[in-house]
Amino acid sequence: MAERKNTQSWIRSTFDKSRYELINDKYNSQLLALLDLENSVPSFMGIDCATALLQDIALCQYQAKLLRKYSSEPQRYLTLDCDGITITVRCSKVDVDNVLKPIGKDGKPRIYKAGTAAKPAAFKVLTVSTYELNKGPTLGNGKPRYSHGFELRFYGDNYKSLFLYLESSENKSGKHSLRLSFNPNKLTRDEIKQALIHVQKRIGGEYRYMQLFSKAKVTRIDFGILLPGVSSAFVQAFRNNAKRIVSECIPFDGQRVVETTYLGKRQKSSHCIVYEKLLKESKDYSEVKTAIDCLAVTTRIEWRHLPNREGHSSELKGLTAFPSRLKQMRLISPNYFYLQSNDILQTMLTDKRQESVKLRRSHIRRVLKSKGKRMSVYKIEPTWLEQQQQLLTGKLVELILYPEFEC
Repeated sequence: MAERKNTQSWIRSTFDKSRYELINDKYNSQLLALLDLENSVPSFMGIDCATALLQDIALCQYQAKLLRKYSSEPQRYLTLDCDGITITVRCSKVDVDNVLKPIGKDGKPRIYKAGTAAKPAAFKVLTVSTYELNKGPTLGNGKPRYSHGFELRFYGDNYKSLFLYLESSENKSGKHSLRLSFNPNKLTRDEIKQALIHVQKRIGGEYRYMQLFSKAKVTRIDFGILLPGVSSAFVQAFRNNAKRIVSECIPFDGQRVVETTYLGKRQKSSHCIVYEKLLKESKDYSEVKTAIDCLAVTTRIEWRHLPNREGHSSELKGLTAFPSRLKQMRLISPNYFYLQSNDILQTMLTDKRQESVKLRRSHIRRVLKSKGKRMSVYKIEPTWLEQQQQLLTGKLVELILYPEFEC
């Protein structure tokens, strides 16, 4: 869970280069120069600039050193986190009505009543659209059609929110759905507790809340790690999987540096995402642009877990037993990238699909062998990943099921 109370402090506490002992100021500045944040849509600089950096011996060795340290000593340098969780609960019409019951002179639904005049809540409840959730066919496929959406926003900061959606329309089964989603990285433990206790009170109290949430399903959870000081321009990643993996890059036109890579079908199955974290955050938060000189360029590797599409149990209570799929990830060492031809380097920057990287791995190996060098491939220590995921999910389950208890 997050430690800071607003966007600016979160940016600083997460990406400030002074927090990381392995960051080299000179090299970090060169890598930051690849990010063009002045565009209306922030992106990488041109392909020629990125290619020139991959031809720099010192930068290649620096990036290789960071990846080697991170993969061999994750307990010292890395943190596994949860960047989002969505859970759904089957409930009755009475439960939904309890949340939406109008009270007071203005007849606003109960969900809006947060805190008291003497002790106001740290969040406000706002109405949000359910349009995106309800896209696509819903008849006959068991998919809920949500009629009400609410955002519990802390301190007026849209970076710190928990979302609640309700299905209140009539259906043949007589059952309704409640959906909760939030990013544990961006909320403190106390903030999550406040929001969940508010939902608990509105839905009928502790007993009814436990009845419902003890049977909650996890429909999505994202596990990830940040690699401070590592530019995604130097990351050639693939999943160590014998089966063919459909993957895609954004952008993908042979001319621009890839910002995000999806290893797996992002619309239909669980998948891994590799992306330039500062670039992504800068599109939503201006704080990145104003503090950029003090920040460490950062690559994020994330596993977006969609249990229903994996064909295994999705119960919230069984979250600690979910498989640790980040163990599949492999990263080619950039130590000798500078020995590759200009054409190969440009391809490495513009096409990072699974099949392309695995084919390129063989080519890189042949080139290095001809020059008396060896190619290395890194993986994050798997036992550490498993232990950290179990520890993280155990705390998250306890918090969701028992928000009223101090831990």
